[in-house]
Amino acid sequence: MTAKTSKPWKVVGGKKDVSGAMAPYDPLAVEEGWYDWWDSCGFFKPRSDYEAWPPERVQKEGQFVVCLPPPNVTGSLHIGHALTNAVQDALVRWRRMKGENVLWIPGADHAGIATQSVVEKRLQREENLTRHDLGREKFIEKVWEWKHRYSATIKDQLKKTASSLDWSREFFTLDDARATAVTEAFCRMHEMGIIKRDTRLVNWCVSLQSAISDLEVEYLECKGETKVVVPGYDRKVAVGLIYDFCYEVVGTGEKLQVSTTRPETILGDTGVAVHPDDERYKHLHGKKVKCPFRDAEIPIITDPKLVDMAFGTGVVKITPAHDPNDFECGNRHKLQSLSMLSKEGTISMEGQFFGQKRFDCRENIIKALTEKGLFVGKKPHEMKIGLCSRTNDIIEPYLMPQWFVTCKAAADEALKLERENVLKLIPKRYSRIWDHWLGEIRPWCISRQLWWGHRIPAYECFIDGQPAAEDHWVSGRTDEDAKAKAIKQFKLSEAQAAKLELKRDEDVLDTWFSSGLLPHSALGWPNEDAKDFKQFFPTQLLETGHDILFFWVARMVMTSLIFLKKLPFEYVYLHAMVRDKQGKKMSKGRGNVVDPLDIRNGITLAELQNKLKDGNLDPKKVPEAVELQKQMFPDGIKTCGCDALRIGLLANTSSGADVHLDINKVTAYRYFCNKLWNAVKFGLDFSLGQAYEPPAGELKAPLLNEDGSRFQPWDKNELVDQVTKTLKSRCTGFSDGDHSLPFACHWILNRLDRAVSDVNKHFTNYEFAEAVRACYAFWYSDFCDNFLEMTKPFVKDDTSKDKSIFQHVLFTCLETGLRMLHPLLPFTTEELWNRLPGDKEARGPSIMVADYPLPTGWANPGIDAKMGSVLNLIHGIRGMKARYQLSDKVEPTVFISCKAGEELAFMQGEATYITSICRIGKTTFVAGDDGITSGCVVQVISPTVNCHMHIADLIDVKAELKKVAKQTDLLKKSIESLEKKMAAPEYESRVPENVRAEQATKLAGYKVEVSEYEMVADNLRKM
Repeated sequence: MTAKTSKPWKVVGGKKDVSGAMAPYDPLAVEEGWYDWWDSCGFFKPRSDYEAWPPERVQKEGQFVVCLPPPNVTGSLHIGHALTNAVQDALVRWRRMKGENVLWIPGADHAGIATQSVVEKRLQREENLTRHDLGREKFIEKVWEWKHRYSATIKDQLKKTASSLDWSREFFTLDDARATAVTEAFCRMHEMGIIKRDTRLVNWCVSLQSAISDLEVEYLECKGETKVVVPGYDRKVAVGLIYDFCYEVVGTGEKLQVSTTRPETILGDTGVAVHPDDERYKHLHGKKVKCPFRDAEIPIITDPKLVDMAFGTGVVKITPAHDPNDFECGNRHKLQSLSMLSKEGTISMEGQFFGQKRFDCRENIIKALTEKGLFVGKKPHEMKIGLCSRTNDIIEPYLMPQWFVTCKAAADEALKLERENVLKLIPKRYSRIWDHWLGEIRPWCISRQLWWGHRIPAYECFIDGQPAAEDHWVSGRTDEDAKAKAIKQFKLSEAQAAKLELKRDEDVLDTWFSSGLLPHSALGWPNEDAKDFKQFFPTQLLETGHDILFFWVARMVMTSLIFLKKLPFEYVYLHAMVRDKQGKKMSKGRGNVVDPLDIRNGITLAELQNKLKDGNLDPKKVPEAVELQKQMFPDGIKTCGCDALRIGLLANTSSGADVHLDINKVTAYRYFCNKLWNAVKFGLDFSLGQAYEPPAGELKAPLLNEDGSRFQPWDKNELVDQVTKTLKSRCTGFSDGDHSLPFACHWILNRLDRAVSDVNKHFTNYEFAEAVRACYAFWYSDFCDNFLEMTKPFVKDDTSKDKSIFQHVLFTCLETGLRMLHPLLPFTTEELWNRLPGDKEARGPSIMVADYPLPTGWANPGIDAKMGSVLNLIHGIRGMKARYQLSDKVEPTVFISCKAGEELAFMQGEATYITSICRIGKTTFVAGDDGITSGCVVQVISPTVNCHMHIADLIDVKAELKKVAKQTDLLKKSIESLEKKMAAPEYESRVPENVRAEQATKLAGYKVEVSEYEMVADNLRKM
């Protein structure tokens, strides 16, 4: 199970000196110094860079390439990024240690809207300037300054969280190479007819003065009337209301009652719809209603797709230019799309409301309808309001000409490949979302009215100031290319060509367009002859959050299918979302994000709140965020270190469920790191000692036999029963032998083998929480709590023939266990592994390029079962001492009664472990109840084993009974109080699910404690 040396890595100077004595665990001191040394040695690069592997060698050894989801340069990374990086780095380190050709590509995203919004706010706050005051060129310079500042911050965060990225291949989605790829992609897709200019509805943000993507729209759930702050208004705006009014039917005198949540859009209505089967309105089919504020009549149409007869009055007003469903309906019935709102959010339609702000107009229209006798009333209405995630402005569906991507064919192919399991989504349940989005794919608006981003390579063409044609747009890789295209496309004469004027589109492309070209653009595309592209594309894995499955993952798949006719990756692993303790999504706009370095380094509450106030958060939201921080981190955050943060996040990724960040859980893994450190320190200082030298050679297995021969497991060892596949002699626990493997040693090697097997399986299946649990169980329970204690009587006894065997097995556990744990705890394991004794040159320069352990055949269910009975007895004895408050210095006499003879003999054989770990006095093993003295309390260990502990002369029985009674009463009162709370009306509906789960666990624990105290009282009364 120990490391082999076959790595070609160069080793440079500057390696951290760990030769001194081990101080108490200090995570920051332990983590310092390793990352830069790893990077300078080239450990983060693929092995093909060093050994020039030909394709057949790569195929034989395996290759693993993954692209880091590029974080936005809007600011520092938050805890969600830390989870992404922990997952990917664990996989990358595991694959690298398996000997594969591994490449992890770093990059950053220019994040058009997000970055421009942040810089504009800073500019306004600090210099009282707008981007228009600076002009486009100067403003872009400001944004580049921001980018350089925060990309350095992000890089520092990635390094301090141990992300083993190949920095020589770092990219930025707005660098020259990516700009070339974006331009090429746009032009090809325009030439293929996939990109077209069209007039359709977009998500318009009045504050940003730009269209935004669906992902940048957050929804406010309104149960009824809700007042919200809207930028540009000095009052809160009421939403969550539905308004009823009437249209007058032309020529009949009838009034048709209609409901709307946006009365101002009445100005743009061009139709009214009813269901064709609704008997109430069949007599109105084909008639018209009169517009209350326009000199116009609009038709009553029938539409079974739009109208639900059971909702409201069964009549729907249609505003094609301001509602997505109405737009589709308008297209079906060829209704006019009439825009009534300007981009600035004011009424653009001539008349009494012209120039009014949209929500002022809403109130004034209600007044005007009332005066006309057409207003019926308003009432609370449950609804969702779309808000811009950057500005909190209410989104307006807005009709405007933009560039759209329509890729139905690629979407259909992506659907087919996923259904045929060629593209594998993990967890599989996300297939339903994949089907939903791609099965109903709509044109994607890629135009953004911004300055920061890839300027759209499209040009309007004019001759003598007039459009060159009805569709007068061309795309071009350069101005010259666009002009040549225009001359050819519009069949211009030489004279016309001389007058041709090109005006490039002022807009930029949606950020998702450039990031959708990953990972092929990160590897050199469109140059398909580029070395990295030929070597590393397609990649093996895309790992990201499930919230961007469509917005990013699907688009990468589709662009790769369009340009390269192949998938960009085979597997997509979708990790959980990190939410705050209250279950809310972490967002910089909400102020509940946590910098991973604040968890690594530790921070006070005051420092946290100062960062909040000095950051990019809207000042109006700061007070709420300050209160939230007080709830989440009342005592600040203690120093945890990177390793504790990583393993704490990975431990909470089960089944893709969202992670509710509880800093106490992360802190708990800091204690695990501390326990690991102390266990290795104890093993080195006490169990092995300075004189210990591990077996020579390749360290494949420890020297277990006294004559120096290697212990060969199973089929090559004479001590193995080849029929039962168990070890003979003392390893079975029933006899003794001169050169046998002690039972405890066999058991821990069995546990190590099982852990190694399980962790490899869990990494293969992307089960990170399970991998953490398997490592934790081995180190914390099997090794520290049990085996380390079992070794003590032997390693301190120089006369023991088993001393060297225990030492070699202990060394094997340390060395192999650290390699097993390394992908999860990179810094701590590197430091500890380098402190191990032995031939360091033979073992290799670094644990991160050592071989990952594989099972060697020690696992044996029979050993687990036998040790299980010993451990049950140990836990039972420890529990008895704790229950009767006997300190470690008090060593009571104990009688172990066994009903089965074989079991009695086995337990007697392991008496050394039992007495040492439990810290008990004279221990007698008896058959039945023979020889057990009075004054004992009894604990049932199993149906065949009881433990009798003599405590009559160690405690004051009457005093103990009083203590037990008092504690039982307190617990019963707590149970009564908790049950009363849980029985309260609306408890299930009003109390959050995670709180209810905590309360249920607490109640169950109280009841168990009461049972235990009642058992103690019963035992005491019998004495």
